[in-house]
Amino acid sequence: MTEYHSKKAVSPCTLALALCFIAQPAAMSLPPQPAVLLKEHSQMYDDVDILVAPNGFSMTFRKSKMALYMHAPAWQIVYANLAEKVYYTCPIEKWKGNPSVFSALVRPSSPTSLRLTTAKKTNHKGLECTVHKMENKEASRGSERTWKRLLPKDGEIWLYQKEKFPPLVYQTVANLLALPPGPGIPVAMNYRRMDNKPIHELLFYGFKKCSAGDEDLAPPKGFKRVYSQHAVLNKIVESKDFADFLDENRAPK
Repeated sequence: MTEYHSKKAVSPCTLALALCFIAQPAAMSLPPQPAVLLKEHSQMYDDVDILVAPNGFSMTFRKSKMALYMHAPAWQIVYANLAEKVYYTCPIEKWKGNPSVFSALVRPSSPTSLRLTTAKKTNHKGLECTVHKMENKEASRGSERTWKRLLPKDGEIWLYQKEKFPPLVYQTVANLLALPPGPGIPVAMNYRRMDNKPIHELLFYGFKKCSAGDEDLAPPKGFKRVYSQHAVLNKIVESKDFADFLDENRAPK
């Protein structure tokens, strides 16, 4: 004789929730959002395009053919070699990039020693942003040797801020451009050396309004993932770049 065991009834509410969960896709793709494309020229890296969307950004270094992508909610770093079609990804705290240190080693006039002071809202070439004054307190100390005359003295930096961007994201962008960190995406920067020579560290060509979807905040389809940061780096380095930086070692006229 077959025995029948009663099963615990599933409530209609629980069943409805389960069906609803199953019906949801694994990841929701956001529709294209209003964005801004910043066109800039860096003394360190030549022309740079920065696409800033509400939920993330991308940076494209035209000369080296490298790109960096970050977006909410994880803000993982995705670094891509556009020439080799490979990319590397890691948490932001594990990123080993530190161009600002390299800049300070080869450039006596590296602006990374400048610190932001006062700030005010402004309109720079049609873009609403914030301009910050900068100064180098350490540069006023010590002897009047030739090398000291090459140090940065003061300057201004224009920053474009987006709501809900973590401070560490802004710090990463500034580090990649070898600039002092501040509360925003760098737009332009000028500073003076101790000998009062003006330096245009970051030029702003202009911007255009556009839209950006999830595909604009990630490497193009077909790129291969590599599992070493070194493996994605573009190894092409032009000697004239270093010559330009080392030229700052010469005594000012």
